[in-house]
Amino acid sequence: MGASSFVLRGLGNPRTLASACHGAGRRAARGALSGGSDADLDAFLQQFRVVTPLDPRDPSVARRADVLAAWRRDLKQEAPWAYEDVGPVVASLERAGVARIVAELRPVLTGKA
Repeated sequence: MGASSFVLRGLGNPRTLASACHGAGRRAARGALSGGSDADLDAFLQQFRVVTPLDPRDPSVARRADVLAAWRRDLKQEAPWAYEDVGPVVASLERAGVARIVAELRPVLTGKA
């Protein structure tokens, strides 16, 4: 959520079985990030509109501290800081002749189911 994505064109490199990785991987296990910084999450939520099945602005949800805490915990586990930066990974694919960058996509809306 919130990090750029890339569209790549594969070059059919037989050394990689004509395939490429699809991301950079997580910085830490999901559970390890659930207690992360509330300030970081609040700053992220100010910058991005996150769409989930649960609307924290709904009055029936807003008065449920337990539900909001679980919602925030789940968001922290998928926030941009939960993942390694994909930029260096994509650059290495280009340098190795595995793929070429077609476009970098920056999110304007994030959905979390």
